[in-house]
Parts: sequence; structure tokens; C-alpha cells
Amino acid sequence: MSTNLKEFRIQLESELKKCSNVFIIGHNQPDFDSIGSAIGLYTLASHFGKKAYIIVNDEELSIESGVKRVIDANKDSFRFINNETAKSLIDKKSILITTDVNKHNRISVDELLDEFKSVIIIDHHGEGAETIETDKKFIDQSISSASEIVTRILCAYKVKYGANVANSLLAGINLDTKRFKDNTTSKTHDVAEKLIDKGASTDYVNNLFLEEFETFCRISNLIINGTIIKKYSESLSPVQVSFTLNRNNPKEIYQTEDYAKAADRMMKFNGVDASFALGYVNEDTVHISARGSRKVNVGKIMEEMHGGGNWQSAGGRVKSDDISKIEEMLMDKITIGLSDEEPIIEHPKVIKVKQIRRGKKS
Repeated sequence: MSTNLKEFRIQLESELKKCSNVFIIGHNQPDFDSIGSAIGLYTLASHFGKKAYIIVNDEELSIESGVKRVIDANKDSFRFINNETAKSLIDKKSILITTDVNKHNRISVDELLDEFKSVIIIDHHGEGAETIETDKKFIDQSISSASEIVTRILCAYKVKYGANVANSLLAGINLDTKRFKDNTTSKTHDVAEKLIDKGASTDYVNNLFLEEFETFCRISNLIINGTIIKKYSESLSPVQVSFTLNRNNPKEIYQTEDYAKAADRMMKFNGVDASFALGYVNEDTVHISARGSRKVNVGKIMEEMHGGGNWQSAGGRVKSDDISKIEEMLMDKITIGLSDEEPIIEHPKVIKVKQIRRGKKS
């Protein structure tokens, strides 16, 4: 694995020049960073004269509305295909690039990996037991997003692209930095400025993040009726961690983005140092979205749950038909992200959002 972006860029260029065509895939149920960086990589492949395809195998209804708007805005200029079409197009010189993901159980072409001459990873999430085996990868958790990594590569090659590509990449950076509130460096802001120079519109990108009323109500009900706050200890400073799931109907299936938004929203409440939103994405798979702070390293915790991420943002999926057991396992692993001290044992209780806003202790 290359830890130097310039060295990786040279390796990537070599693979692009040798291949027949390029298949690009992000994680299942793509978000703005996954789809934005995929569009950027498609643009890079075209720059080197290669035919490219972006694989999106999710049902249309399962894709978050803002992400679908990005796909619709680009579908006339980019080839979006599903797994079945990909199977018919792969040849002996085809390569696969995974972006915003490095684990084989988070991509839909898991069973097709051996069909590709080469597999390349571009990501900013931590590795784990499920990470795809390849020596061609660039993974840097200190970089805000896959979209930032890809934009840096496009800039290095002076690739020409228009406003749609720039908007897609800026949306990816916006998502993973929470609109430039977290995980940013001077290079992140420099990259954003270059995207704006290419035609990206901050108004357009911000509008992509506006929630539909139905989504807002669904997430609000999830938080109000299903949040538990539990206190842990880190030295002499108390740490409060929220756990959110649908306790009235645990088997209800939500979109991945719903869990991410629920976890984000819980972090806005006073006194919450980390949040975990859990729920099903299909009948036997529990998704976990995690958000942390300087007190809680959620990436380290999620690695223990066969997921990954960084200090402030992480996630993962577990095969299970008992979400309560998954929550109990998660609660037991919180101290891994704190210190070696035992947690303060308190009886968890369901809280109301109104109580959090008033600053009441659980």
C-alpha cells in the first residue's frame, strides 16, 4: 500500500494505461462521497482515453434522494450500470477501482473480484479483517473524504471537467466534513476553492442536503422514541454516549442515510460525546452509523464490530436477526475508544429529545 499520494498516483496511472476498461464502485447504498468520487474517477479514466463504468447495484428506492439527484444530473454523460451488465463487460484486462470503501462485504461485486486483472482501493476509512486483498491501494484517514483524494489527483493531472463533476465532488467533501466543520485541513479548503473555480455552486450543493419532510419525521421519531443515553468514565470526566434504534419495531428497515443523519443529529445535543444509530438495511443485516468527539474514538470501536472509520465518523454492518444483542455488544465495547477504566454502570433509560435540550441528565 502506498502512503504517499504522489507515489500512488503514478501507480494508478500505470494501471490505467495498461487496462482495457475501468469499473468503478463505491459502497452499497452510495452517499455523496461515494458517488462524487466515483464520478471523479470516471473523469480521470476518460482523461487517459479509457472507457469507464460506475456500478450502482442498489434498488432505486433505496438510494437517498439527494444522491439520486446527483446521479440523474450525470447519467447522460456517465455510464451507470448494475452488476449484471458489469458481468457481460468485464474482460481479461479490466480493472476495478473501489472508492470510499475498502471492505469486500460493503460492495455489490464481492463475488466478481477475481474477474478483474487488478483491484485498486481509494479510501479514507480504516482497514480491517474484511479489507480487500490488494497491493494497489491508497488509504489515508487524515484526509477528509474520498472526494478530496480524487480531486487532488485530478488537479495533479490538470484534468478538465465541468460544473456537474465539480458539484459532485464538492458534495462528497461537504458530507464527510459536515459542511467543513470537521476533518478539514488547509488542503481541504484549497481543494474546495479549486472545485468552485471549476464551476461548483455552493448553493446547489447545499440544496442537495435539504431533507424531505417525510425523512425528517422518520428520523425524528427514531430519535425521540428510541434513544438511550449511557454514561461512561474517562479519567475524572464523564462521557455520555447515545444509542438509537427503533425499539417499538426493531425489524423496520431504513436507508443507510437515515442512520447517518440520526447519528449526526444526536451529536448536536448538549452533553452527547458519541452517538450510535442502529437498524436493519435488510431482514438479517444490522447497520451501525457512529459519530464521535475528542473523548470517544468511534473508528476504533467500530473496528471491533468488523466495521471501520476514523475518530469522528465510522460505521459497519453485522449479520444478525437480534439487534438487541448487537446493541449490547456495542455498549460493552465503548471503553475501547475511551480508556482502560471501567464504565460507570447506570440503568439505561429511554429519553425524550426535549429532555436533552433542557440539559437534564439521564
